[in-house]
Amino acid sequence: MRTGFWITPLLLLCLPASAEWTFVDGGDGVERYIERDSILRDGPRVRVWEVDDASAPDKQGVQSLRSRTEYDCEERLYRIVHLSGHSERMTQGTIVFSKAVDGDWKPVLPDTLGEVSMEMACEE
Repeated sequence: MRTGFWITPLLLLCLPASAEWTFVDGGDGVERYIERDSILRDGPRVRVWEVDDASAPDKQGVQSLRSRTEYDCEERLYRIVHLSGHSERMTQGTIVFSKAVDGDWKPVLPDTLGEVSMEMACEE
């Protein structure tokens, strides 16, 4: 049985119908937003939906990326567990790709969008 086939559609069904995105920060043609109502806490870890919104599409036609990111607030680490690319700003338009990701834990670097996102998510 192909259980992996059903994971992505089920993840997309879990998204709020009209997410309320909170601006995090931006630079170099990309703005980051988080969906505060999506934050789930499990001890020192939080999961949050994030959007990286570009001013123009890339070569593959992706203008915005939506990710389900997990942060370890104590260890200052992150990993991406789901990623989708969209043809228009703020995850509108066509879904160019959507996939579950078994991301490795990586350090959150200082003075980055990731650090600001982590701090916002961890304070909730």
